[in-house]
Amino acid sequence: MISREKDFINKEAIIDLGSNSIRMLIYDNILNSQIPVFNEKAVCQLGKNLDRTGKLDPKGAEFALTVLKRFKQILSNLKVKKYKAIGTAALREATDAKEFITKAQKIIKKKIIVLSGNKEAENSALGVVIGFQKVNGVVADLGGGSLELARVEKNIIHEKISLPLGVLRLFNQPKKNKNKVKKIISFYLNKIEWLRKNKVKNLYLCGGTWRTLMNAHMIKTNYPLAILHQYKLSGSETLKFANKLNTVKAIKYEKLASATKSRTNYIPIGGFILSNLIRICDPVSVFLSQSGVREGSLISRPYLKVLQNNSLNRSVHFISHKKADYAANYLKLYNFIKNLFSSNEEYFPHRLLLPACSLSNFDWGLGVYQRAELVFQEVINAPILKLSHSDRIKLGLVSFWRHCSTKYYPNVEFVKLLSNEEISACKRIGAALRLASSIGVISNIFFDKIKIYKDSNKDLILKVSKKDAQVISNQVQKRLKSLGDEMKIKSKIIYTN
Repeated sequence: MISREKDFINKEAIIDLGSNSIRMLIYDNILNSQIPVFNEKAVCQLGKNLDRTGKLDPKGAEFALTVLKRFKQILSNLKVKKYKAIGTAALREATDAKEFITKAQKIIKKKIIVLSGNKEAENSALGVVIGFQKVNGVVADLGGGSLELARVEKNIIHEKISLPLGVLRLFNQPKKNKNKVKKIISFYLNKIEWLRKNKVKNLYLCGGTWRTLMNAHMIKTNYPLAILHQYKLSGSETLKFANKLNTVKAIKYEKLASATKSRTNYIPIGGFILSNLIRICDPVSVFLSQSGVREGSLISRPYLKVLQNNSLNRSVHFISHKKADYAANYLKLYNFIKNLFSSNEEYFPHRLLLPACSLSNFDWGLGVYQRAELVFQEVINAPILKLSHSDRIKLGLVSFWRHCSTKYYPNVEFVKLLSNEEISACKRIGAALRLASSIGVISNIFFDKIKIYKDSNKDLILKVSKKDAQVISNQVQKRLKSLGDEMKIKSKIIYTN
């Protein structure tokens, strides 16, 4: 189901009162785009010394109330009427949480939902489900006050648990207990029977500390695509890197302190939790997820069903609308070329064909000579969660070759991340869209009048009536031949009465 235009104006927000930080995210429409248009946090450390005092940190609580006043002002200025507020470990456990919550609710004019540990684990897993094509494995969300784990198979949540293993909680242990931190972590993780007994294909990481750890790995290895969501490493690579950053001194030695910034002190603890998880469940792959408990807390059950079935296409249509393709012309492009490509194409998933038709068309206002490079950069950074890094690069290359000949390449390192077969598949689709654009430049109405297909001899046929022959320009003929060359088949034009 494609979004209706009235669905586009429906801003939603969530305020997350965590043990270490408070964050507010605002979305244009969570059902159509799970990328926030506003994202601000403040490190309040509500859970500082919670284990020792049993109470919220007084300075942190005072600061948090001030931050909430700012957040409420922003919501009012932007006229955001639909918003939620959630609390996690610190507000679950502090004996004086009720007093703080009362004050906070008066400021934001909204009830604060304090999530149970199991509910937080469930919502984190739901957030990951909406951010990936299919989730199979363990979701691990590391916060300041707790660690939430959930086992997910084919997007269905099975077991879940919350553990008192937050980085702020462990970092603020009294000095005499510092040497016991590793034992505490091992104790809690090793007693989870379902974690030990189920074979884990993937481990999905959420939370600021692990996000920083994975970002440090991207920087250390000069990874070309600066997008953290769906960043993927093997289990062994992740274990090796986590073990390497086991002290603050080691982080500085690796020249990564500037990358880890305010979380430098927490990285060794987060790394030890991560290395223990990997040793216990032995995942094949480890992914970083930008979406988690906040997105999961905003998604209702009916929303989740829609997103699981049609998330990518909804996001594409939403972005297309925002880019001013109000007539949804990309659908005409899709219908024009779709029969040329198999639905079980090995090197370019068919689910990416519709996004390719839409995203490659985002060239408004771009100079003709820079267009291919600029569209390439815009597409690989498209604000769509469901796209893997491989998906992004494929869509970027298709978009690049839609705007220039396939004899040229973008001047970046991204291409090296794909196989030769994947690059060839991108060239074919890019060439098809380039041909289509030379027809559409006369008028998009011709997409309904001209047919392109492969005949019984596997030749590429462009079929057009004689009365519409004016659309067959020299450019169209040239690009038809180029497409045939990329597909390694003959091409010809058939005129009908």
